[in-house]
Amino acid sequence: MMKKTLFAALSVFSFALFQAPSVLAQPAAAPVAMPAASQKATPALWVVKDSDTTIYLFGTFQLMAPGIDWNHGKVKSAFESADTLKLEIANLEAEGPVIANLMAKKGQLPPGQTIYDGLTEEQKIALSSIIAQSGFPPDAIGQMKPWMGSLILALGLYQKLGLDPTQGVDKTLDSLARAANKPVEGFETGAEQVGFFANLTDEQQKAMLVATIEDWDQATTMLNDLVDAWKTGNADKLGELMNTSLRTQPELAKLILTDRNERWAEWISARMAKPGTVFVAVGAGHLSGPDSVQAFLKQKGISSSRVETK
Repeated sequence: MMKKTLFAALSVFSFALFQAPSVLAQPAAAPVAMPAASQKATPALWVVKDSDTTIYLFGTFQLMAPGIDWNHGKVKSAFESADTLKLEIANLEAEGPVIANLMAKKGQLPPGQTIYDGLTEEQKIALSSIIAQSGFPPDAIGQMKPWMGSLILALGLYQKLGLDPTQGVDKTLDSLARAANKPVEGFETGAEQVGFFANLTDEQQKAMLVATIEDWDQATTMLNDLVDAWKTGNADKLGELMNTSLRTQPELAKLILTDRNERWAEWISARMAKPGTVFVAVGAGHLSGPDSVQAFLKQKGISSSRVETK
């Protein structure tokens, strides 16, 4: 039976936190080598439009393996037709150091406390094993708050599987837009995204860490399934995996998924009053499942349609 697999699912929420790996030295183990040949992907794309406004909705991954060709066909033409690119965070390059500094500042425990506090003996043993596998310095992880340790361990696993922040879809789109002198806007700031986790209660942080520990043995499988669902445009499968992972964390799900999707749908609704074309690119998890951006748009009487990208 599928467990929580919470931290693997964080990859589809496209947090720019994963673009700031300098917060800690990288694991000693090298990433898995990826095949040199290009793999064509056909990720999902939606469109919302009226007589003079077109808004594309594209789901992304902040980390991606080299050699994945997703920027072609309808996705490429939709992006190139847009007047503006709308990301979760604008100017990812500039925000990276800000995010890293905030994580380093807000993610450290007070003296005398460790990440192991409050865990059972079994959980402590499992966490020690996970940290040893990660290649990160045990002392450094030990001084992190649970939310920070969970994200750092997740990042290490993603990279060992060959997923690279420098190959992230958001980062690529940001670079392409700037090269074409296309305006880039953001829904949020790096400080806001760090705050989503830094402001969690102690109990919520502990639950996040425990989920990481319990899910570690199957996180690789779920992450591969998520990437495969994204590459093939299987939004229903991606939504199913995401919802399974968040079902036992309703407060965190509301914070990082539902509330944000509702805010973004409100922005899209207001933007429809202004002529032009916008390419909205946010974490793929935000465009899947019953609490998706499209679901909130539907509540406002705004329909979205799937664009055939195959």
